[in-house]
Amino acid sequence: MSVGGAGIPRLQELTYIESAALAVAGGEPFERIRLAILDRAEELARGTQHDGSFDPAKWHRRRTDPMSYVHNTVDVLKELMRLGWVERHVLPSSPRSAYAHADVTYEATPSGLAWAELVRHDRLGGYNALVGALLNAHPQFEGYLRLVGARPDSTTDHLTVPLLRNDGPSGGSHERYLAAFISHVTDASRAGDLGWSAPPDVIEESLRAYVTRAVQRAESRAEQLRAEQLRAEQLRAKQRHAKQRPVAGAGARQDEPPISRKRFILLCEEAAVRLSFTSAGCPMDYISHELLRRWTRFLGLANFSYYAPGPTALRLWATGRVEGTGDQLVFQRLVGREVRAAALQALPQIWSTPDGHLDDASYHPVWRIRAAVCWKLRISDDEFDAAIDAAYRGEFPDLGFRVHLDEAIQLRAPGSVRPLVLRQGAGHHRVFHVMSLFGAHSSEEALTS
Repeated sequence: MSVGGAGIPRLQELTYIESAALAVAGGEPFERIRLAILDRAEELARGTQHDGSFDPAKWHRRRTDPMSYVHNTVDVLKELMRLGWVERHVLPSSPRSAYAHADVTYEATPSGLAWAELVRHDRLGGYNALVGALLNAHPQFEGYLRLVGARPDSTTDHLTVPLLRNDGPSGGSHERYLAAFISHVTDASRAGDLGWSAPPDVIEESLRAYVTRAVQRAESRAEQLRAEQLRAEQLRAKQRHAKQRPVAGAGARQDEPPISRKRFILLCEEAAVRLSFTSAGCPMDYISHELLRRWTRFLGLANFSYYAPGPTALRLWATGRVEGTGDQLVFQRLVGREVRAAALQALPQIWSTPDGHLDDASYHPVWRIRAAVCWKLRISDDEFDAAIDAAYRGEFPDLGFRVHLDEAIQLRAPGSVRPLVLRQGAGHHRVFHVMSLFGAHSSEEALTS
């Protein structure tokens, strides 16, 4: 059985590897491995959906549906086989065939058993070892770390992908937006400091070709859908022995493009990401880059943001460094008290008035401040949150200012960011969306609600 090539596996969470490896090591069959992965997904959802949207009934339905999370389970098992931690074995070809594999067990290799034992007793050590295995198995993983500045041979500490969102021509055609986007990316490349560069003709050809192909595929799918709906309506009309009536809202209208403005802008982003990584020497598709930025953030090796100060862009940067390969690795992560103190000391620059005093009337979304500080210091979101938590708990009494948090929602947070969550005792937490700074002698409370 093929377990795929060296491409990035479609694993939304690296913790699925842990769940599956422990289940395999314990002799669990496919169905129990599926449930272990689903349990991990539910746990992650419960811990991150702080807006009340967590739905236990939805997860119960997934548990009782034997076809749910089959793709995830197969992908994780394939990856364990690729890493050499599970012996190769036939896997379900689709969710519909999973029932035939429900009781099948898999054999962990000696190295797989060793990793399961390590991650069970030393989670950080286990995931550090996983980094070495991923470096050996996936050149794109190593390439991503190198491009964002996390490897010894990195030549820069970030990779920036220029984007054009609200700055684009409003109400214009897709072609006008694409032309403006190409011009914007070309100018940004000329200005430098992106971590990559390309000639203007290469930029235009790459961006235009990617977007054009995607639009053509969408138009083809829309035309196919219209034809299928027309045939279905004709069949219904024939069965009713009645004159065919037009179907209201069937498919896309002839005068409407098959791709919305929002989707078209996302296609341009996909094209720019592909161009950036290819030009930097590590070609990869958009989904692979999404997974890698998620993995490396979890591993404490890199971070990313769409909302750091400066021209609109996707910025990816290292938050640590890993040297070596395989099981001979040395890690350096920007974590700890000194990093958190630096994060707190960077805050006044955001609120300072021209004369250098704190603007006591200004509140900002936490996610915007987090992006600004993390980009400035090249640190992780977790370290920023830990710094705010420490300040709130009085661990930095000589800052010269006080941090104020509020649970009010000032702006709707984008999907790629998260609120600030402070743990308060076992099982309790408070979620904050905005923050401000006040002078050390302000009469305001340090925490409002």
